[in-house]
Amino acid sequence: MITTDTWLQEFSDYNNIYNINESGHQEINIFKPLATKKIRLLLNNLYDDVPLKFTRLALHKKGQSDIVVHIDGKDSFEIAPHTTKWTDWIDIDIKANDYLSIEIYSPNKTIHSLGSNLSESFTKVHNFTDRDDGFFFGVSAVQAQVDKKPIKIAFFGDSLTNQGFFSAPLSKELTYINRIVTANYGISGNRLLRSGSGKSQWVKSFGPAGVERFDEMIDEFKPDIVIFMEGVNDLLHPGAGSPISELPTSKELIDGINKLNQKCSQQNIIFVPMTVTPFRGNINNGIYAWNAKKEVIRQEFNRYIMQSFPYAVDLAPFVSDASQTRLEYEFDSGDHIHTSKCGGKKIARFIERNLIDRGLVAVVKANRNLV
Repeated sequence: MITTDTWLQEFSDYNNIYNINESGHQEINIFKPLATKKIRLLLNNLYDDVPLKFTRLALHKKGQSDIVVHIDGKDSFEIAPHTTKWTDWIDIDIKANDYLSIEIYSPNKTIHSLGSNLSESFTKVHNFTDRDDGFFFGVSAVQAQVDKKPIKIAFFGDSLTNQGFFSAPLSKELTYINRIVTANYGISGNRLLRSGSGKSQWVKSFGPAGVERFDEMIDEFKPDIVIFMEGVNDLLHPGAGSPISELPTSKELIDGINKLNQKCSQQNIIFVPMTVTPFRGNINNGIYAWNAKKEVIRQEFNRYIMQSFPYAVDLAPFVSDASQTRLEYEFDSGDHIHTSKCGGKKIARFIERNLIDRGLVAVVKANRNLV
């Protein structure tokens, strides 16, 4: 048997969010791509200063009795501050392309170690309050014991990845073929070159720079393919929340993405970068975030991506209007940087065509000797 991650969502430090668990009860429904009879859950308390207590953690499947989850044989437990911990292995019969419901009861009302996902096509959260912002706590990964090794794809980036509007439907489509599992390593506000800085109330949740957390992603998930989309916040934030002195040159962005590609090459990982999408019209911290200098840097960076990486996906023109400096209306969520739910589905189909047309699944199989 092979142990593999079958679902993973990057958590971050949302120190400005309070009473996320006001009801004391949360339900997470997760799409499960692989058939298995044993799973375990990773419980996450990385960014809190107090223990995260679980009075009940159970798996629910329609028509079946709940399965109570244990740690060290105990059905109530706590996770120490700034740590993660795996549950005991759980016997459960999950079919391929099935859904798993996780019920969590905790007395902790305010929890800062959180994941976030707005799309409901792969992960759906219910916290039994009026909140509908996609934040959830407790479980950040699911591992399973399977017969054959799957192909593993990591989505790495910022909020455009994190919100799930393209990554979740793409994950779901990909999992129907070739034993593929995916992980979402998107962090809202994340930058390629710098950690969070500035006046935003969300700054602590922006996380470390992409070039710094990339190694942890490789070590933790061990992907075969990395679908990368980052760089827009490196341009958007300076002068509109963080110091304008932090605006990188195109050369600095190029150096950053080359470091990531080198890390992938050393591990025989296929690197699939996407061009940086436009953001003209966005207002960040009450300030217009776009200017002509930033646009020149974005265009120079995008040209390098398309000229230098054999599997690069030229997403920017696909989602841009005729000016190539703004999101086309059908892709725009309304803030002129984030994509809409409908637009995300179109992006997912666009990326999927690129992956299939270039035969990346076959390449991975050849590299890994998968049968």
